[in-house]
Amino acid sequence: MILTSHSLSSFQRCPRRYALEREFHVERWRPKVLLETLLRQGIFHLSNGGDVETLTEELCTRFLESAARPGLDIGGDPYCLARDMCAIISTVLEAVSRMVLLAVRPGQLVAGNPDWQVTAWRDESGLLHRWICAERWDEDTKYQQLHSWSVFGDCAAAQLGMTLHVIEIGRYSRGHQLSPWCRAYRHPAILGKYRFRKVDGTPLESSWIPVWFQDSDKNEASTWVDLMQADKLELIHHLNIREPLQEHVEQFRREIAVEARRIEALGTWRDEPMRRTSCDLPMCPWQPVCYGPPVDVESIGGFNRS
Repeated sequence: MILTSHSLSSFQRCPRRYALEREFHVERWRPKVLLETLLRQGIFHLSNGGDVETLTEELCTRFLESAARPGLDIGGDPYCLARDMCAIISTVLEAVSRMVLLAVRPGQLVAGNPDWQVTAWRDESGLLHRWICAERWDEDTKYQQLHSWSVFGDCAAAQLGMTLHVIEIGRYSRGHQLSPWCRAYRHPAILGKYRFRKVDGTPLESSWIPVWFQDSDKNEASTWVDLMQADKLELIHHLNIREPLQEHVEQFRREIAVEARRIEALGTWRDEPMRRTSCDLPMCPWQPVCYGPPVDVESIGGFNRS
């Protein structure tokens, strides 16, 4: 058996959901998941010499295509949010392209009982790298990541340290992604004056007019990022994580061996009781299956057999 941080997290959150996802997949993307997936691909290629303009165009096209079909899993206007997400892709990749990036390669398969597929990247020195998107970077988010299988699990399996790279993307509200990556403010009286915040870091007065990157095709990611840097916005954070102690590595191996046996003994999704504490916040996409009538999953709509 090969475990990953995603598969183990899914199983521990809800074995019924894990069993469902062995057979079926959800058609519609959650916007943040799609954004993070595409940004990781873009940053991986940037780290290995890719061209930022080519990558931006390709990834924005893919986001818009996914937003059109099969669609995004939101209640509001998917097109408006998709344009904001494309703006974030454009400006984040521009900002990352200005950093010193180490060449990376995919994580290795670590043999064991069970095997563990490291999903973090590895640079030439052996250090792991993981890029994530977060609504905000605070102590709660930091410890949530440090405790996760995607961070601790990969570090323990590979017995290596990691640099966790965190991109703050703000929150979704009223059809827009509220983030400086895609929203700035125009001065109410001075033509051509744009800011993101005051010099002291506090919010601007309500008289400043919000403008969105998507509002004009003349907006350029390079100019936008120049303005962000002028306002000293630091929305990409880098956290250095030490290699786990040997006692923690051994604990990791014991725990995943126990979970592997439980996974192997798992029956079909219908055999597993609902984990109602895992149904909400965030809402599980499989609720129509679990709370609906006992029919075939594919007949409900929005789910396909893998």
